[in-house]
Amino acid sequence: MEIVAFQVTSCIDECAEIKKYGLHNLQWVLSNDTNLNRFLKNNSISFDIKSKMMYIGDIAYDVNYEKYNGLDVISKRNEQLHKIGHKIYYDFQINAFLFCKDIYDYSTIHEAPEFLYTLLLLNEATKGIDMKWKNMCKPYVVKFRSKLKDFAYFTFYGNESEYERDSQDNWSGLRRLLISRAVESAFSDSASQIFAYMKPHTVIAPENIIEYVPAEKWRKDVLKYFGEE
Repeated sequence: MEIVAFQVTSCIDECAEIKKYGLHNLQWVLSNDTNLNRFLKNNSISFDIKSKMMYIGDIAYDVNYEKYNGLDVISKRNEQLHKIGHKIYYDFQINAFLFCKDIYDYSTIHEAPEFLYTLLLLNEATKGIDMKWKNMCKPYVVKFRSKLKDFAYFTFYGNESEYERDSQDNWSGLRRLLISRAVESAFSDSASQIFAYMKPHTVIAPENIIEYVPAEKWRKDVLKYFGEE
C-alpha cells in the first residue's frame, strides 16, 4: 500500500537539493553538505551529530538531551539545550501532512524550518536566525508517495498493538480510516490538519516525489476548493 503525503518547506534553490537527494531527516541534513548546514556554518553554528555537540563560534554546547532529563532545576540555557537535543535525537524524522486546509495556519514552517525556531531561543548568537533564513528563501510544498511501512505507527494508530492487529487483518481498519478521512477532508468536516510522521530513518527518494508546488499556489488552490480564497 502506498500513501500520498506532503511536506511544507522553504529553500533557497527552488527545491534543487531535494530533487537531487530527496527528503531526509534532520540528522542527515546537519551531517551533510546541505543548504541548511551551510547556512548555519555561515552563521558560526555547527554540529557534531555523533558526539552530540553543538558549536557556536569557539564555544561548545552539549546537546545530548538525555543528560537533562529528570533534573528538577536547570538553567534556561540548559532547558533550551535539552529542546535542541530533543529535536535532533528524538524528533528528527521527516514530518508531513496527509491533509492541511490552510498550510499558513500551522506554525510558520513555510517561512523557516522548525529547528531554527528552537535554535533562536538559545542566546544572542542565535537570535534572529529564522529571519535570516526567511529572507533568503521561498516556500514550497513537496508532494510524495511512500509505502505504509515507512510511516510511524502513530500516524494512524493509538498504539503498536492496534498496528499489529490491523496488519494481520490485511489493513482493513486502515483502509476504512483513509477512506473516511478522505471524505471528511473533501467536505471540510475533518480536523484542519492530519499529520504524517515517517519512521526516523526513512528517506523519500527523488523518484517518489510527485510534484513541487510554490506554497502560495498550493494554498490558493486548496482554499479555492473550499470556497475560501
